[in-house]
Amino acid sequence: MRKRKKNKLWSLVYKLHRYAGLLSAIVLLMLAITGIILNHTDDLKLDSKMVYSPALLNWYGIQVPETLTSFATQNHWISLIGEQLYFDNLLLETHQKQLLGAIETNDFIVIASKTTLSLISPEGDFIESIPFNNIEKITVDNQATVIKSKEGVNYSDDGLLTWKAFNHKITSWSSPSQLPNNIAQNIKNQFRSSVLPLERVILDIHSGRFFGFLGVIIVDISGVFLIILALTGSAVWLKHKFRSFKRR
Repeated sequence: MRKRKKNKLWSLVYKLHRYAGLLSAIVLLMLAITGIILNHTDDLKLDSKMVYSPALLNWYGIQVPETLTSFATQNHWISLIGEQLYFDNLLLETHQKQLLGAIETNDFIVIASKTTLSLISPEGDFIESIPFNNIEKITVDNQATVIKSKEGVNYSDDGLLTWKAFNHKITSWSSPSQLPNNIAQNIKNQFRSSVLPLERVILDIHSGRFFGFLGVIIVDISGVFLIILALTGSAVWLKHKFRSFKRR
């Protein structure tokens, strides 16, 4: 009777070992593949490669902000969406939370926020940012940059190095304009495709979060199965080892 119970116990151990291995195999394979990929994140530059797939972007619920603010200069468009600043269709290497205006001189383009003036070359290269408190409006007058702030109206005609009081009447300030549809659509597509790095997707697949709450549970259960697999495998090995020792 005792031998029968013992055989049933070992039969249960064998079944647990077999089914734990089968049920966790697919998840473990996924974890192994994604783990190897993540181990080479720097080599593969996963943190700088962005996801462009509309299906994946929809899966993550990534949408384009409704507000797109644009200002027309003499030859270009300056636009802000989210905190991304664009020169025509080109994303500038600077982040901005607010856009109050933009003007163009022969030498550069000046972009105004509440506390900063950003200089851009005519080719769209970022030059530098210059602090300037309480900016309200910006315009250009005879190639001079004119700023209205709480301290008054001042102008600079030497590349924003020095400022002087502006005593003439301003007829027009830089104001928002309707961006052409083709540029607006291009900017929106670029914005949406610049939010989700490939590394995030692989990390989420690795943890199961890519598949939502159920995915996390499945990965957790697979971890439990792996523990069962290790314990039952060790028990089976020890059993055979003990039998082999007794036969000697």
